[in-house]
Amino acid sequence: MGKSERVMTAAGRNIEPVTRTQIIKIHVAAKQLNLSRQQYEDILSGFIKPDGSPCASSKDLDRDQAEYLLRIFRKLGFKETKRGRVLKYEEYSRRDYRFAEPRQMRLIDALWHTSPKVRNKTDAALNHFIKRIAGVDHIGFLLKKDVQKVIKAIREL
Repeated sequence: MGKSERVMTAAGRNIEPVTRTQIIKIHVAAKQLNLSRQQYEDILSGFIKPDGSPCASSKDLDRDQAEYLLRIFRKLGFKETKRGRVLKYEEYSRRDYRFAEPRQMRLIDALWHTSPKVRNKTDAALNHFIKRIAGVDHIGFLLKKDVQKVIKAIREL
């Protein structure tokens, strides 16, 4: 089967095969979560191939099944990395919805460290700035409602 070929199920649904990237993420997640070979195989056997038999390998999954499996792994604590590193502020990902999300904190961090108007491009200076604008001591305590206020203040420096 070629890369772009699809399989038609009995229900008449097109199924796209799992991508290489998804397979790599699944293997990294299983390793990061310290799953034994048996645990990994048990999880995979819960997915069904188009012919009706249980999946024995991540290569047997389709794209939707692979994404579902990755969502399960994320709920179990899998943290996606960028070239082997955990993304900055990712430790704040499982908090109350009122706090800023890690991607928002990374945006603020990037704006701060790349702005030509910022003279002191350190994390300590950023936290001092956030304290002045939003009234919290650290970027990790920043609320979602204050994110745009901080972004606007950095851009207007």
